[in-house]
Amino acid sequence: VPLARGDRVRIVTGGGGGYGDRFTRSVEAVLADVRDDYVTQAVASEQYGVVLRPDGGIDQSATRARRTAGGGA
Repeated sequence: VPLARGDRVRIVTGGGGGYGDRFTRSVEAVLADVRDDYVTQAVASEQYGVVLRPDGGIDQSATRARRTAGGGA
């Protein structure tokens, strides 16, 4: 994409910014990344400790258990 002087480029990515313990990332932010196809449900669970139900909602008890069991940082 050709740019002219004064144009701005904004790049938005999902999956957090790589700062801090990924298991403390907002559950809602992870869910938004899944819905926007930035990360898969498997990555949400494995990398962020956010477990989703088959209907796409957050499984609160499984998420608490997954995050308590650890795996972040």
